[in-house]
Amino acid sequence: MQLNQFVVPYQAVSFPIPPGLNGTHRLVFTADALAHALFTTGRAPGNTANHGWASVFEWLHRVALMPAYLRRRPDGRIARSDLARELDRSEKVALSYAVGQAMTGIFATQLLNVRFLMHVDRYGGSYQLVVPPKTKSRPDLFGQRRNGGWVVAEAKGRSSPIDANLKNKMRSQKRMIRSVAGVPPEIAYGCCAYFEKATNGAEWLRMYSVDPEENEPEAIDFRVSSPDQFIAAYYAPFLTALKAGEPVSDSASDYLTASFGPFGIRVSLLRSVAERVQAAQGGLMRGLRNDVLDLLPDAAEWEMTPGHFADGTGLVTKWTDAFAQHDWGGADERW
Repeated sequence: MQLNQFVVPYQAVSFPIPPGLNGTHRLVFTADALAHALFTTGRAPGNTANHGWASVFEWLHRVALMPAYLRRRPDGRIARSDLARELDRSEKVALSYAVGQAMTGIFATQLLNVRFLMHVDRYGGSYQLVVPPKTKSRPDLFGQRRNGGWVVAEAKGRSSPIDANLKNKMRSQKRMIRSVAGVPPEIAYGCCAYFEKATNGAEWLRMYSVDPEENEPEAIDFRVSSPDQFIAAYYAPFLTALKAGEPVSDSASDYLTASFGPFGIRVSLLRSVAERVQAAQGGLMRGLRNDVLDLLPDAAEWEMTPGHFADGTGLVTKWTDAFAQHDWGGADERW
């Protein structure tokens, strides 16, 4: 187990694919993957004309919560810090919400082979994702698997253990999305990240995920304007981040990179992908999705090399020291 790796136990129920997912297992991922998930699951759109740098500021706020309030023990498990447990209720809710969104995203990229995942509001804010009126519920995230199939996800975060009633409710809940872009989603799941208290007082992060089999009678359709605009919406916040950060000069690199020094993080995007998306933003939208797919590396793993991902982006963190602080209520447990 490397110093920047985490392990989170999870239970998966009723997933039709992929094989072997159901049951109780362990999800292993890096701090860089966590930062990436915090970026893609953010709600703020990347439309700088209407929202300035809202997508960047929102993401930096969410990023700062992780090294501030989460800790890593030597076996990789994640705990809330003592400071996190002293937050007031509304602050705990905000932390749990961000963790729940990020872990739902990591579940998608690591286990469901999703390459493009984003918050519904990010796409809808820029490209008018049509959601029928009077909709009583909708998922938080949607995206595409590498095979092109759609995935939708409802993310939950809890600062305390979930009980049998919530698990049963998630199992019995019907799918609220009938189709995305006219096609039934391959996977439509609910995911809850929660903290479970150990005997020594520490609170360890766990996950519970379920994919209901049946549609709700009032299930809705997501009408996506075009595959090209979907890809443009996905990469827009990365381009905005590159403009907002301090440029890192390296003409020999295949990536454009910007540093956010005080936050201990760097953001990167393949130069070729950045140029093609910028051209789309300038009016050359047609064919964007196919062009980007041709430019992306043929990678079997989501995180190809440390901090570089199969979607052509990079997020590199320097959070090791912050996560390693021993202030998580486990004083009676030997390290």
